[in-house]
Amino acid sequence: MSLIYFISDIHLGAKSEKEEEGRVSKFLNFLKEIENKAQKIFIVGDLFDFWFEYKYVIPKRYFSVLHQLKKFQEKNIEVHYFTGNHDFWLGDFFSTEMGIIIHENDWSGTIDGKKFYLYHGDGIAKKDSGYRFMKKILRNKTNLKIYRWLHPDIGIPFARFISGSSRHYTDRIDLNDNDDYIEFARGKFEEGYDYVLMGHRHNPLEINEKGKKYINLGDWLVHFSYAVFDGKEIILRYYSQ
Repeated sequence: MSLIYFISDIHLGAKSEKEEEGRVSKFLNFLKEIENKAQKIFIVGDLFDFWFEYKYVIPKRYFSVLHQLKKFQEKNIEVHYFTGNHDFWLGDFFSTEMGIIIHENDWSGTIDGKKFYLYHGDGIAKKDSGYRFMKKILRNKTNLKIYRWLHPDIGIPFARFISGSSRHYTDRIDLNDNDDYIEFARGKFEEGYDYVLMGHRHNPLEINEKGKKYINLGDWLVHFSYAVFDGKEIILRYYSQ
């Protein structure tokens, strides 16, 4: 049986290499375990705690994970990668060199007769108006071109600093946004979607309503959660290896 996997908010690079050795190893073990089961994998944002790609330079720290994702492509496992609020500074490396399908916003489609809606989830919380303003600035293509004038030894560490500050801000504030996400999902149910999957909040959640389901995919900083679809139903799971 071929399975469809959904995962979000791994935040590779959130800590020093020594501090997160175990977490990266755990994620790699997960990828290797699903290698012979998966038909598709959807990475729904924030695979990296930061990512800034220059024309001829990419961050070298994540080679082991990139290598494993490349193996998926070689085995004809379809990999979808959504830009999150930490790793939206993508160039064309993932699409041209890795064969990964990039989604800069949301995605909707039908899998085995079920209608899916996927989105990282940043900007949905009604109280998070400051982020929605900053998102327009940070994703402005002109600003990105200017930023690339910085040498990578300066630009990449600075991008990591900004990304870390954003994560700490999100961790500190209480947006009380569960209802906002559920309300958003219900709107998608009314549009005809069977499953709504998002990340960003770092809190795994599964809600069933009249045969439809909203799942927040959680994270791989604390919960090590993911969802899997077997062609009939989708389930939120936790990886414990």
